[in-house]
Amino acid sequence: MTDRSLRGRVSFYDASTNWGLIAGDDGRLYAVRGDQFSGAQPKPGERVSFAPLESAGGPRATGVERLR
Repeated sequence: MTDRSLRGRVSFYDASTNWGLIAGDDGRLYAVRGDQFSGAQPKPGERVSFAPLESAGGPRATGVERLR
């Protein structure tokens, strides 16, 4: 995980496959697994902060926290 934190918005989440996408405020899309969210299932449009992680499969979001 990185120290840098980004903000963005959940753009897609599929509970049946337990993954989704976050549109970062930096203009990039980040894949995210449902286990990176604490609490309830994420909803499209929800604002979040997260730590970006570059992986072989592309950018991912880790440590996702909902913003109020």
